[in-house]
Amino acid sequence: MSQPQTDDPLQLVAGELNAIGQRLSYLGSVLQTQAAAQARAAAPQQEAAPGQPAAPPAPAAGEAELPPYPRRAAAEPRRRRPDLEPSRVLAWVGAGITLLGVVFLLVLAVQQDWLGPVARIGGGAALAALLIAAGWWVHQKAAEQRIGGIALATTGFAALFLDVVAATALYRFLPVAAGLGVGLLATFGGLVLADRWRAQSLAVGVVLGSAICAPMITSRPTALLIGFLVLLQIAATPIQVRRAWRGLAVVAGIPAVLAALIGTAWSLGYPSNALIVAIFAASVLGVVLAAITAGARPDADRTNIGLLVAAPTPAFLAGPLLLERVEATATGAGTALLLGAIWGVGRYLPAFADWLSGRFLIATGALAMVAAAQATASALDSSSWATALLFEALVLALAGYLLRRGGILLGAGIYAFAGFWIAIGNEAPVGGMLWFDEGVGVPGLVAGLLITGVAAALPAAGVAIGAIRRLPESLPIWAGALVAALYGTASAIMAACLLVSESHDAFLVGHVLITLCWVLAAIAMLLRGVRLKHLRIAGMVLTAVSLAKLLLFDLATLDGFGRVVAFLCAGLILLAAGVGYARLLGREARSA
Repeated sequence: MSQPQTDDPLQLVAGELNAIGQRLSYLGSVLQTQAAAQARAAAPQQEAAPGQPAAPPAPAAGEAELPPYPRRAAAEPRRRRPDLEPSRVLAWVGAGITLLGVVFLLVLAVQQDWLGPVARIGGGAALAALLIAAGWWVHQKAAEQRIGGIALATTGFAALFLDVVAATALYRFLPVAAGLGVGLLATFGGLVLADRWRAQSLAVGVVLGSAICAPMITSRPTALLIGFLVLLQIAATPIQVRRAWRGLAVVAGIPAVLAALIGTAWSLGYPSNALIVAIFAASVLGVVLAAITAGARPDADRTNIGLLVAAPTPAFLAGPLLLERVEATATGAGTALLLGAIWGVGRYLPAFADWLSGRFLIATGALAMVAAAQATASALDSSSWATALLFEALVLALAGYLLRRGGILLGAGIYAFAGFWIAIGNEAPVGGMLWFDEGVGVPGLVAGLLITGVAAALPAAGVAIGAIRRLPESLPIWAGALVAALYGTASAIMAACLLVSESHDAFLVGHVLITLCWVLAAIAMLLRGVRLKHLRIAGMVLTAVSLAKLLLFDLATLDGFGRVVAFLCAGLILLAAGVGYARLLGREARSA
């Protein structure tokens, strides 16, 4: 005997409590009704007119009528899924078996050498036409036989595609372009029929069958194959937009992306300019068709965003792998401009204000930033990636502040994060500040200044537009920005000192200046933190860090005169800061 589930006793108790509450509510209504009836009986009764029955007493004002006794609602019967109806299952299983029979017939005709190739192709076409005609007749005969007609028509179109494959790839009666053209005409006819019948299953079957049979005709990924699949997607777009068929949108869009990806891998071993052009054209058209679909059907956000993300993926891969630097940069920049134009039109043109959904525009902006990053990586050497990403992060931070868009600031933060860690490995290494080897030159100075600028600009812009809260709600963001600013300041100071003189003395002077700058920053935070607790805490932490560097690093690294200068300057600054901080505290106390 199986044990009851854990939730069953709880559900029983909840049901009983609910029933008890309904009964108490009913008893209370009954008592109120009886009390009102007794009050009316004590009052003088009006006599009824002769020959007419006495009317029942009307309820007094504010009195509620006797409610019906509450009963438990009967559980609704579970509805069956329409896709799992026996008629549908039998019809589609029969269609699959029939299609296999057609395949076996063609194979057997070739093996046994029945008739000739022309008769085989003609017989296959006749069988396909017969199946489509039978599907039309069954569909028009009765409404309950609609699924059978759709299954017959789908089987007929699949048999027609197989016949075209045999005529093109097996017997060479048709050139490849002509075979694809016939397949495209058959697909267009199937889509028109599916639109007339309002049958998404027929449209999906026709497009999927055509997309599967097309590679059999070309036998390898070619520009002609990619072009055929793109035309297939274009032909299906008006119907799936009008009928809101998400399944058709996916089945029509994914084959072109897969063909472009396979074509990218194929081009690594067998380069072809036409194939490369087809890959990028498919990506651009895929983005445009995804935007059109999203504008016409904003209710299908997930499908539209999936198609948008998938469409430029082959171009992102093909650019760095197959093209030279200038061409890869141009294609990446062009993709970024296209995606940015769609984002800008959807955001700022009043005529298209409600054209695209917010989530779709967010995905478009994110892809535009990915394309811009790819163009940057293609245009520059790896030694300059950090500087370029940090500069782009600074520009995006300014754009986010001016346009009041938190999404742009998020992209700027991603650029800044990537640029910071790349700079630690190239332009501004940690080892360059610990040991004197050689200066990092102008790139190190520029990278340090950019790190400091981005670390200051991003949180400030976020607070100005309301995307980032002030302390302490966003403490990790401010702490990360402070660490980045300190590191960027130290890198810039050390690079500037070594640019003046690439000597050990310049290295020591740089460390003295770094310590003094950190002490000054800590004092500024303390003075500003008289009224702001968290700035005061940050200033104390930075003061402790500066003193730790002074005692642990500078004391062991600097020579006699540098050590004296560092300790004297730091001590005098701290004394002056202590006096000024005491005056501020006294002033605040008197004002309070």
